[in-house]
Amino acid sequence: MRGLRKLQFSVATIVSSALIPCLVLADDHTGGVPLLSSRPDAPYTFYLNFAGFNYTGNWSSGTPGSTPSYFGVSSTGTFNSTQQNRIKQVWARVAEKYAPFNVNVTTIDPAVAAGRADTDAHRQAYYDSQARMMHTVIGGTGGWSGGGGVSFVGTTQNSYSTSGNGGAGLGRHTNWVFAAQAPTSYQFVAEASAHEIGHGMKLDHQSDFNGTAKINEYSSNNGATGNGSYAPIMGNSYSTQRGTWRIGTAGDNGNPVSQNDVATLLTNNGVGGFIDDGIGHGFGTATDLPLTGLTINNTLAKGVIVPSSSANPQAMGEDSYLSDFFRFRTEGGLVSMKLTNGSQYLTPGTADPGATLDSVLRVYDSSMNLVGMATRDGSTLFSTFSMNLGVGNYFAKISSIGGYSSTFATPASYYTMGSYFLTGSGFTPVPEPATMLGLASGLAFFYRRRRKQK
Repeated sequence: MRGLRKLQFSVATIVSSALIPCLVLADDHTGGVPLLSSRPDAPYTFYLNFAGFNYTGNWSSGTPGSTPSYFGVSSTGTFNSTQQNRIKQVWARVAEKYAPFNVNVTTIDPAVAAGRADTDAHRQAYYDSQARMMHTVIGGTGGWSGGGGVSFVGTTQNSYSTSGNGGAGLGRHTNWVFAAQAPTSYQFVAEASAHEIGHGMKLDHQSDFNGTAKINEYSSNNGATGNGSYAPIMGNSYSTQRGTWRIGTAGDNGNPVSQNDVATLLTNNGVGGFIDDGIGHGFGTATDLPLTGLTINNTLAKGVIVPSSSANPQAMGEDSYLSDFFRFRTEGGLVSMKLTNGSQYLTPGTADPGATLDSVLRVYDSSMNLVGMATRDGSTLFSTFSMNLGVGNYFAKISSIGGYSSTFATPASYYTMGSYFLTGSGFTPVPEPATMLGLASGLAFFYRRRRKQK
């Protein structure tokens, strides 16, 4: 265990706590939480708890007590459809941050399946006892702690004794995001959740330094906002377009140290390397573009762009990332494609909020000659390709733009990795080799039959 970290933010973003009454909870929990999981079989579980929690005992030097549910809905009540949709948006944003890693971001309480959810004290003990699990309570104003959230650092990978707090455990696997401070700012709630989970996975704050003097505990990349803007998840990414992992500077005042967020995340026991999205990473291993008729099947034509090295991941340079390759065919005519950054967990064909990838789409002919490149939209969230192509086979290559570099205060580089999906039309299905072989065998059989009839 390496101490704890509090997440602070500008008072200007705080909504008066009077709007969210402080409800007294027993061990009942608000119903109607959407059941969502990003990768259910992953070795790590990050449980986002929107339904309220009654913490037993002390957590570090504070006493959390009862935390009301997100939006302060009664512990005997149920989230309505609007609130459920907002929970989905928060979950999707957090899931996208961790999409390149073998972890499961979920709203499903793992203590239920384990038979340890009869009381919150038992749930608290269960979370502590489970290595590779973090329980993030989303709700309340945090009056007992201060800041926008709070977490221990570097505890998620380990299991802990439950002897403290009367057998409920010391809460090493429970952290908080004080969502009642800005309940309708879904970006705040999601970025803060990803931030606190990051602490549990050994990450410290990404800060700004002038020489060795710390000038900002929470770097916001000089308050970067608007299209194409970046800020660090482990800093303050509440207002930027992309909150991403960063290679930058952490540490105490007078003692700055370099922190590669992605490399650090991979050092947690059992995370392993990056996920494999199942798409070929070269011309020779290209995946057939999934089609429904003559149009792209976007539920299958998707992937996750990750760094090319797990041993030494780097943020800058297109070659620092693996590219995905699809093979397609056209009988000639207009071929249109749209490459969208982000996941589509919530509505297939529509990007979820919180894309972290910034990507490039290139089209090559069968001889691997560049035919054209998609036009990047001003929003930086998608690119489009439209061109009349001759009859033949082609390749679509999806790549990261190769990172983003900032020179504000201490120089830093930002990872441009994450999910994408493709849509488009004007294609011809590419026959599988086995299909072609079967067709040839059928023709040979037909030819032999004809010869016998002569």
